[in-house]
Amino acid sequence: MRDRLAVRLGSRDLAGEALHETWIRLGDGPDLAPVADSDAYLYRAALNTASNISASERRHVLNMVEIHDIIDMPDPTPDQERVVIARSEIAMLRRLLKQLPKRQRAIFIANFTGEATTAELAARYGVTIRTIQIELRDAVLHCALQMDRKNLFANGAFRLSRK
Repeated sequence: MRDRLAVRLGSRDLAGEALHETWIRLGDGPDLAPVADSDAYLYRAALNTASNISASERRHVLNMVEIHDIIDMPDPTPDQERVVIARSEIAMLRRLLKQLPKRQRAIFIANFTGEATTAELAARYGVTIRTIQIELRDAVLHCALQMDRKNLFANGAFRLSRK
């Protein structure tokens, strides 16, 4: 029976596994009604089991494209050089924020950290939302120009003139 299944399935291992699984399922299941041809019944049941085993294995096996995609994934953790550069930029940004007028710095930090919206800041300082937006723009402009981040101006969100 195993040899016959192996020829049909193309794998002696799969044929053996299918027969084993089928035998266990038939032994654990309820008693069957009399079967006219028990060999044919067992053969058909083993083919069905082999089909189920193959389908299950296909779901778990990665194809070569998926494997290459995983291997080619960039490492999201920054390398030492990037960490040093980031720390340096943060230190520079802190120095630049200290150069801003006190209210402008407070507005920028509160908005940047999510502590307050522009509307909340306008109410807090007794000014219009537009005034808060101008203060934020000026703070960003100051820091960006000092850090040579002119790419922030490329999309037209900021103008280079300062009033």
